[in-house]
Amino acid sequence: MVKLWLLRGDLDAPGWNVLRADYKDKKIEIVHLDPKVWAIVEQDEPPSGYDGLTATEPPDGLYLDPNGSPMYLVGGAVVKRAEDVVKALGAEARAMLERLGDPHTVLERLGRSF
Repeated sequence: MVKLWLLRGDLDAPGWNVLRADYKDKKIEIVHLDPKVWAIVEQDEPPSGYDGLTATEPPDGLYLDPNGSPMYLVGGAVVKRAEDVVKALGAEARAMLERLGDPHTVLERLGRSF
């Protein structure tokens, strides 16, 4: 089953160039990308062979690319709204939303904006 994986590494990690080449050759699907920090990819198993990049299951949160396009993830699946992420994060996040009124601010304060 295809899953989402979060790849992270230093900006100068050689794995970024390999990842770009694999994407161009249609060997891997990049779903969302902040090229200086992370990439979210689709793959059956954790991606490997990208020197200097580590693959993990993406934590729940907001992934914002450099163009300002958001992607909200909960349990490794895309959801439509920031509120859905806040709800999944539990009572503390929901209480914070009640106080602050803005789900994006809640995600930022909880360290769930990437």
